[in-house]
Amino acid sequence: MLWRFWNPLLLIAYLAAFTLAEQVKFDIYGDTASSSSNNDTTLASKYAKLADDSLLWGPYRSSLYFGIRPRIPKSLLSGLMWFPITDYKSMNKIRHFYEQFDRMGKANWVSYDPRIGGRQLIQDDESHFDIIIDFIKSKDGLSWAVKVKGVPHKGYEDAVISFVWYSGLEGEKNQIDEITGQKERSGFLRLDNSAKEGGYEGTLSLGGMSEELGAFQLEINDGPKSNVHPRGKRGVGKEFDPALSHHLSLAVPDGNVWQARDIFVTMLQESVKQIMDESNGQIDHLPPANLFIIRDLYHFEGNLHFIQKVYQGACEFDVIYSNAFTLKSNQLTFENLQNRIDESLTKLDNIFASHFQIQPPFKTKPYYEFAKEMLSGLLGGITYMYGDHLVDRETVFDEDTFESYQLKGSFEGPYELFTLVPSRPFFPRGFYWDEGFHLLPLLDYDSDLVLDIVKSWFHLIDEDGWIAREQILGTEARSRVPREFQVQSPHIVNPPTLTLVLSKLLDFAKQPVGSFGDIDEPADIDDEGASGAKDNEDVPLGKFILNNPEVLVNYTKDVYPKLKSHFEMFQRTQQGFVPAEEEEEEEDGTAIKKKRVYRWRGSTLTHCLASGLDDYPRSSPPDIADLNIDLISWIGVMARSLRQMAEILNKGESEVQDLKQFEQDIIDNIQSIHWSSKDEAYCDVTLNEDDELVRVCHKGYVSLLPFITKLIPVDDVDKLEKTINMITDPNELWSSCGVRSLSKSDEFYKTSENYWRSPIWIHMNYLILQNIKDYHLDSSSHMSNELKKKFADAYRDLRVNLVNNVFKQWQKTGFVWEQYDDETGDAKGAKNFLGWTSTILLIMTMPESI
Repeated sequence: MLWRFWNPLLLIAYLAAFTLAEQVKFDIYGDTASSSSNNDTTLASKYAKLADDSLLWGPYRSSLYFGIRPRIPKSLLSGLMWFPITDYKSMNKIRHFYEQFDRMGKANWVSYDPRIGGRQLIQDDESHFDIIIDFIKSKDGLSWAVKVKGVPHKGYEDAVISFVWYSGLEGEKNQIDEITGQKERSGFLRLDNSAKEGGYEGTLSLGGMSEELGAFQLEINDGPKSNVHPRGKRGVGKEFDPALSHHLSLAVPDGNVWQARDIFVTMLQESVKQIMDESNGQIDHLPPANLFIIRDLYHFEGNLHFIQKVYQGACEFDVIYSNAFTLKSNQLTFENLQNRIDESLTKLDNIFASHFQIQPPFKTKPYYEFAKEMLSGLLGGITYMYGDHLVDRETVFDEDTFESYQLKGSFEGPYELFTLVPSRPFFPRGFYWDEGFHLLPLLDYDSDLVLDIVKSWFHLIDEDGWIAREQILGTEARSRVPREFQVQSPHIVNPPTLTLVLSKLLDFAKQPVGSFGDIDEPADIDDEGASGAKDNEDVPLGKFILNNPEVLVNYTKDVYPKLKSHFEMFQRTQQGFVPAEEEEEEEDGTAIKKKRVYRWRGSTLTHCLASGLDDYPRSSPPDIADLNIDLISWIGVMARSLRQMAEILNKGESEVQDLKQFEQDIIDNIQSIHWSSKDEAYCDVTLNEDDELVRVCHKGYVSLLPFITKLIPVDDVDKLEKTINMITDPNELWSSCGVRSLSKSDEFYKTSENYWRSPIWIHMNYLILQNIKDYHLDSSSHMSNELKKKFADAYRDLRVNLVNNVFKQWQKTGFVWEQYDDETGDAKGAKNFLGWTSTILLIMTMPESI
């Protein structure tokens, strides 16, 4: 190992500096938990260290097919590229960023947990190889290893493929050497092997040191003896020999390692150009297997390293990252790697089976594998982002014409975010209203991870209470987003689903503050791990807040003022109005609370992006007097969530009562303003020429918001019956594949963009299904037997229809998708949409009948 040969005094001095270095912490257990003091022996602090380390490394560059980084703003970034070597156009097929239109039979994590690792399967139909990537971590979480296998498709057993591994170290500060007076970097990453002209045999080793990571080593072997390399043209020199590994190093500025593909291609093009210049413009004297090998033309030594390998047929090789702090007994080696992979995959199967009890009629192996892939793919989309983003705080929307607007942003930040993404190939960034749905399948599976992600998002609430609805942090993230969508505006919000997630977490902590046990004394975590287990292998990571709810309560107490600010921002920026001077009295005696009405800002003639239901039909043309039923419902969710928090935190009777009254005002206005007796549905509202409120009804998901947010009173059987009638009517919302987004009878059904104008969205169907179940229980005493049967039948049939169609399309295409056609069930939109489509997993675990 690299550190065995370093000057001991230098290493000791560096490790001492490392111990004192300030590090980014994702501490969900309280301030004391992040202390590095040896005297800090609380249960929370011991667990925090284990939990943080278990999530330190991961494939957190989820926009790549495979990219590894730690949860540190600037540190060691690694990635994998590959391309087939078939002809002189091979370089056009290089794989690096996960792209929507790449010809893939599948590309997803099929077994994965962020604290353990797992397996990704990539069926590359253009390279004619299956790429199997096993990624595992040492038990302390500080070291990791990767096994890459290439399995050629039938009929392509002798196909040639090139793999390129790269690693680049960022974030190292310039410092002055006290002896030489020269500027030096505070850390480094360099090749340990003796420099050679041409290629290398055997294992290549990169040694590194950084302030945050300490001393580490990366080793890349050439795999087993069964690997075969193409022969290429004989006698052309070692630098063109495909049987050898090839290395190239460059110095690149911070923030540029992510461009490794472009850098690699540029250097390869320079090599090809030199060959052409030396051969009168000809290259055909060199076969592609020789030509497309990167050459070290300039003998640079820098912070970015490429290692290229070329194989023919089935092949594999390993990469091992070893941190100096990992104990010898815990280290990953080339010798123990396969056993560790097998152990991890078995452990992942057991963990999944213990957490997700698939219910009939889906208790078969194909459905089980499907469900496990849904969870694994969702978790494989966890991303760590760091950088600045573009915000326009100046532009005022033209609400006379509602024309499309062009925002002009300024850079703010840098910020960091730990998040899941909706779709790795199409939406590899954070979306505020998506994130609440992303976390629902994880609430019981790893509640600590859920809180970790919630905290990361809420940390972004600014002094005005605003969170950007899309998080596009840093140049790597911006490179995947069209320019017109990069700039965010503080006038535009998104449905606040994360407050709902936090309140669900708080269901674990409904005891009053102060009634919990003291956690100052360690419980089952000691210096050797839980219950005396060596290497901490039995510590129940992910369940700390379930067993210690006071930690969750303490966090909620800290974040509560920011959440109230966020809540007030929604009311302030999305405030609507009713024309009457005083509150209007309805025939049934209810009154309109005119301050409790809301309108999405930032709408255009064709879209309401803030709502998340982009092209769903609204009042046409839009008007500043519009009132939106979905927005008032989401604000009702916020009020209810904050009221629950205030009760748990013992905020006082006055504050709790204010939030209760607010919640009740919302419920009353939903009934008095937004219910249309004529249309038998909840509707948006606008003003006519006489300044009278008129309802704009487009039956669909918007109409169902009060139902799926549980804001219809449980005793209002009439509205519940009309809602279930609309859901189950084939001429309205019901289809054999799920509940469609817009009524089949609506004039805008399947028109224009048709994004939210007919397709089936799984997360909305999950909420519909869940609330059919809940209202069936909560309103049972108010319902007739006939109505209860209608709810029960709808539940049973909808659940089966949803799962069977998503499963069928997964079998057919290899992916789950953003949406599904309401008539054929065919997949639509972005592929590998393992954001909210993963709620199909929750549907599979729901009871077969109610």
